[in-house]
Amino acid sequence: MDLNLFTLIGELVVILLIILLILICITLILGLYLIKNKKLVFPGLLLFTLNLTYPALKKIFKWLQLNDILIDQISIDLRNRINRKKFQQLQAKDVIMVLPHCLRATNCPAVLGESGLECVKCGKCCIGTLKEISEKKEIDVYIVPGSTFIKNVLKQRTFKGVIGVACPIDLNLAMMSLEEFTPQGVYLLKDGCINTIVDVEEVIEVINITQPVTNYKLEEFTK
Repeated sequence: MDLNLFTLIGELVVILLIILLILICITLILGLYLIKNKKLVFPGLLLFTLNLTYPALKKIFKWLQLNDILIDQISIDLRNRINRKKFQQLQAKDVIMVLPHCLRATNCPAVLGESGLECVKCGKCCIGTLKEISEKKEIDVYIVPGSTFIKNVLKQRTFKGVIGVACPIDLNLAMMSLEEFTPQGVYLLKDGCINTIVDVEEVIEVINITQPVTNYKLEEFTK
């Protein structure tokens, strides 16, 4: 009796592992296709398998000494594309942008307030440029040093959409937790605690698609 029970449990474990392996393969195939071809195939299936296998995929990649950031990049790209049509329909005044404090210059003169750094647009980093363009669109910008400040923003400001910039891991987790707010994310090209880099033109592109649609260009604000 006990032997049969252990046999049944063993068979169930094997079946579950096989199912997990199949889901991981599906996630990798669809995710890599998305990254390589910039095309979305079976988005609902990919989102389901990615959410289900995310912890396992991260551990497998680390165990194989592969770059596990790829999993976060796939997730961000997927969520961006799934949410893009809905995001395009939002009024800019209903959107906020959250930037990481690590984008600022090392000699940044901004002071820390209740909702993050208070940028003075000194021109020493890209934050001032993004803030200026956002203000023209009536998008509020928050430069935050941590999750505590994001919680303060959620309490103080009602919004429907959010543009987030952060390192791939933090951005992916944030987009997961903010799905009800229609997020769009741009991950840092170089992360760390200071002197990080983001594709400013990509952020501006996301800003431009909010209603009313505009065509602000980087060179217009960096002359």
